[in-house]
Amino acid sequence: MKITSIEKQKKEGRFNIYLDGEFAFGLYRETIYGFGLRVNDEINEKKAEEIKTSDEIGFAKRVAYRFLNYKQRSEKEVRKKLKEKKISEPCIEKVISFLKDLKYLNDETYAKMYLESKILQKPEGRRVLKMKLTEKGIPKETAEKIVSENYSEELEKEKAAELLKKYEKKVRAKNPADKKQKCYRFLISKGFDFDTINELLNSE
Repeated sequence: MKITSIEKQKKEGRFNIYLDGEFAFGLYRETIYGFGLRVNDEINEKKAEEIKTSDEIGFAKRVAYRFLNYKQRSEKEVRKKLKEKKISEPCIEKVISFLKDLKYLNDETYAKMYLESKILQKPEGRRVLKMKLTEKGIPKETAEKIVSENYSEELEKEKAAELLKKYEKKVRAKNPADKKQKCYRFLISKGFDFDTINELLNSE
């Protein structure tokens, strides 16, 4: 097969490749330069597939880089983003492996950063944070490990006490019992367990 034409698309940096006078596929500028493609070059079916796969992987990497540029992401989140861009499963696997090799993608690092951020900005109970990590695609064992190592029961009580102190200043109640009930519901909504809440409220 012969490349008979390379025509610019409306999309910036994208080109149409014509083989033997017929449209064959689209490629990004980087792929064309990378393979040194020119009009009148001869390519076979195997080479054409190699070029298309390389183009798709290049695009997938750019999508992943942009997505990871804003903040650390879990593997599940990156996979979802690549699927949204209609990238094939084999290419997704290659890009995920590539990102892991470069240490751009690490679920333990992500889980630790996420946990530290939550503890610092919006503290919640250990149980809820484990659940939120698994919802983001972090393996259950990893979530358990990260929370256990970085969010002790003692620290959880400290954070619950800090939240309770702030809440008590603004809560409106008819009587002490009503106030206690509202505080109880508030801490439950933040994911703290019954033992921690009872210890805090009964120590006042």
